Amino acid sequence: MGMVEWFEFQMPGKVICAEHCVDSIGTEMDKACGNKVLVVTDEDVEKAGLVRHVIDGMESGNGEIVGVFNEVPPNSELQVVQACYEKALKLEADALISVGGGSSIDTAKAAAMLMVEGGNLIDHQSAVYMPRGPLPPHIAVPTTSGTGSESTYMAVILDKDQQLKVRFQAPELTPTVAMLDPVMTITMPPPLTASTGMDAMAHCIEAMYSEMHQPISDSLSLHAIRLIARYLPAATRNGDDIEARTYMAIAANMAGTAFANSSTTIVHAMANSVGGHFGVPHGVANAILLPYGMEFNIDFMPEEVAPRLRMVAEAFGLDVSGDDDVEASKKAVEVIKGLTVELGLPRKLSEAGVPEDGLERVSRDAMLDGSIFNNPGEPELEQVIDLFRKAY
Repeated sequence: MGMVEWFEFQMPGKVICAEHCVDSIGTEMDKACGNKVLVVTDEDVEKAGLVRHVIDGMESGNGEIVGVFNEVPPNSELQVVQACYEKALKLEADALISVGGGSSIDTAKAAAMLMVEGGNLIDHQSAVYMPRGPLPPHIAVPTTSGTGSESTYMAVILDKDQQLKVRFQAPELTPTVAMLDPVMTITMPPPLTASTGMDAMAHCIEAMYSEMHQPISDSLSLHAIRLIARYLPAATRNGDDIEARTYMAIAANMAGTAFANSSTTIVHAMANSVGGHFGVPHGVANAILLPYGMEFNIDFMPEEVAPRLRMVAEAFGLDVSGDDDVEASKKAVEVIKGLTVELGLPRKLSEAGVPEDGLERVSRDAMLDGSIFNNPGEPELEQVIDLFRKAY
C-alpha cells in the first residue's frame, strides 16, 4: 500500500434513516427554514402514492406544499429542469422536496441552481459551479437505492439536442437533508431494484480504483459492497423485505458519498454515453459494462488496479488468500458477472437496444465524459471502441 500524499473528502448533508422517517419531513423542513415547498417527482412515483406520504409528513411542521412538479422523465433533461424552475418561480416556492430516483433528485438540484441564478441551465455549465448566493433548502427522499444522488454534490442532466449528459458540480448542490425511508422503496419492481443496486455497486468498485481514490472513500465503498452483495438479491426477490430495503438504502448512500469524493471511471463514462444516445437506463448500462470495465483496467493498469480489486473480492467474502493480485481481481470480475445473472439483468448492450452501428459514436462521446479522466491511465479512442464491442 503506497503512501497517502493528499486527498480531500467532503461529507454530504444531514442523513436520516428509519422506517417512516418521512412522517417528520415537515419538522426537518422547518429546521432548514423552508416555508413554501415544491415537490419534484415523476408520474409513476406519484401514482404509487409515495408523494402522498410526503404531503402527510409535511403536517409535522409549519411549511406548506404549494405544488407538485411530476414531469421528470427517466433521464432528466435541460427543458424539464427549466419547466420545474418556472413552476417554482410561478408558485413563489422557496424550498424543494425531491421524491424519486436520481433523475428527480438531480432535477431538483438543477432547479435550485436556477432559483438562485435565473436564466437557462446550460448557461451555468462549468467545471465547478460557484453559486452567487445560498441555494434553497432541498430535502431528498430517494425511492430507489442506487444513484446515491441524495448524497452527492453533482447533478447530471441530458442535453437532448446534443444527446449528451451534462454535469453540474458544487458542494452546495448536496441536498440539505437526505431521508432514507425504506418504506419509500418497497414499490420498486424487481428489475428496477436490481439495476439501481448494480449502479451503486459500480459506484463502489470504480471509486476503489479511480485516480482519485482515497482511504475514507475506500472504507465506505468496501462496506457498501458487503451490504449490496448480501442484500441486493434479497431485495430483488422480495420487495417487502424491509431489512433488505433498509440496508440497500444505506449502501446506496454510502456508495454515493464514496464516488462523489473519489469519482467514477470508464464504466460510467460509457454508461452515460449509451444513456444519452439510446436511452439505456443508467443502472442497466452500468450492470452490463461494469465487468468489462474491470477486465479492461486489470489488463491496462494491473499494478494499480489488481490490488484494489483484490479488496473487492475480499469484500464479497471470496477466499483469495492463495491468489496473486491479478488472480484475485479476476475472481472479483467473475462474482460481478454471476451477480448480474442472478439478478436477471441484461449482460450485453445488444439486449438493451443499443444498435451496433452506434458504437463508434458513443465511444467518441465517452471520451469527453468527465469520469473517463479519472480512469487509471489514459484509454485511447480505439480501446474504448473495442471495449464497447466486447460488451455488445
